Amino acid sequence: MTLKRRLVLGVGLALGILWASAAALLFVDLRSQVSDTLDERLAASARMVAGLVARQPGLLEGSRSDTELVQPESEGVACQIQAASGEVLVRTEGADSQALSAREPGYRNTAINGERWRLYTLEHNGLHITTADRMAERGELREGILLVLVAPFALALAGGTGVVWFGISRGLAPLERLSREVSRRSPSMLTPVDIGSAPAELQPVVSTLNDLLTRVDEAIRREQRFASQAAHELRTPLTAIKTNLQVATRQAPGATRALDQAEAGIQRMQRIIEQLLMLARVERSGIHSDERAAVETVIHQAIADLPERDRIRVESEPSLPDLPLPAPLAATALRNLLENALRHGTGGETVELRFQRSGADLVMTVTNPAGEDATGDPERSEGLGLTIVRAVTERFDARFEFRRLQEGMVQAVITWPT
Repeated sequence: MTLKRRLVLGVGLALGILWASAAALLFVDLRSQVSDTLDERLAASARMVAGLVARQPGLLEGSRSDTELVQPESEGVACQIQAASGEVLVRTEGADSQALSAREPGYRNTAINGERWRLYTLEHNGLHITTADRMAERGELREGILLVLVAPFALALAGGTGVVWFGISRGLAPLERLSREVSRRSPSMLTPVDIGSAPAELQPVVSTLNDLLTRVDEAIRREQRFASQAAHELRTPLTAIKTNLQVATRQAPGATRALDQAEAGIQRMQRIIEQLLMLARVERSGIHSDERAAVETVIHQAIADLPERDRIRVESEPSLPDLPLPAPLAATALRNLLENALRHGTGGETVELRFQRSGADLVMTVTNPAGEDATGDPERSEGLGLTIVRAVTERFDARFEFRRLQEGMVQAVITWPT
C-alpha cells in the first residue's frame, strides 16, 4: 500500500470514528430529549382536557350510550375520561376503553391491538384522564432524526476524505517527482537530482541522495582510471617479454616448444589487458554517441584474427540496418561471444552466427552445440569476455540472454534496438 493511501485511510478512519462517535452521542441525547418532550406533550394534553372539563362540566352530561368523541386527525393518539367508579365517560373514536383504563396516575406502556402505546394518566376531581400515543410514530420520528444526523455527517466525511486526499497528494507531489526522477535514470547517470522547489522535510533526503551519487561517481571514476592505467602500464613489459621470447626462439631451437607456450601465455595476457581497456572504455561516462556500425564491418572486425574462424558459419539477411553503437564496441562484443562459443562448444563442430530482423529490432544469434561431452558452462567465460558483452548491451539498451535449445544446442542472443 502506498504512503498516500495509508495517510488517507488513517485520516479517514480517524475522522469517521470521531464523527460517528459525535453523531451517536448526539443521537442518544436527542432521542432522550424527544422522548421527554413527547411525554410532556401527553401530560400537557391530559391537563388541557382536565381544564376544559373543569370549565365546562356539561361536556360530561348526556347519554351514556354515546361516549365516543370525534375521531382525531391522527390514528396514533387517543384520549379517555373515566369516572372514579370505572365508568368510561368520554373517549376518542376507536380507542379501547379497557386498554386505556388506569387507576394509577403517571406514565406506562401497554399493547393495544398488537401495537405498543405510551400512556399518561392524570387524576383530577375524581376523574382519570388518560392520553396516549402510539410508539410506532415515535420510532418514525427517531428514524427521521437519525437520517437528519447521518446524512450531513456522511456527506461531510466524504467531502473531508476528498479534501484530505487532495491535500496529501499536493503535499506528496515533491516525493513523487523525486521517485520519477530517480526511476527513469540509467545506471550511468550519476548527476545530482533536481526536483525543483522541495519542502524543508524533503531537502535532507535530496541532499543525502546527491551526496551518495557524488561519492559513487567518484568511486567508479577511480576504478576506471585504475583499470585503464594498470592495463597501459602492463602493455610495455608484456611487449618487451614477447619480443625477447621471439629472439630466444631463433637463438635456441631446442626450446621452441617451451618458448611457444610462453608466447601463447603472453598473448593471452595481452588479450586480457585489451579486454580491461575495452571494459574501461565501455563503462566510461559519455560513451553514447551518434556513431553507428554496419553489420558487415562488425563481422569482419570480429573474426579477422580469431583462432578457429574456419569453424564459424555466417548467415546474414540482406539490407540490414546499422547497429546503434560504434563498430569497435560491437565487434568486441561479437568476438567475445564467438570465443565463448568456440571454447565451450563440442569440439570441432561448427558455430553458427546469424543476423536477422525481428520487427524494429536487429537480432544477433551465436549458436553452438554444447552436448554432454562439452566442457565448461556456456554462460561463464574465462576472463572478462561475457562481462564486456553485458556491459556493452546494458549501456546501449540491448537485451542479452542465453537460450538452451533441444539436442544440446545453446544460443547466445543479443537484440539491438535500431
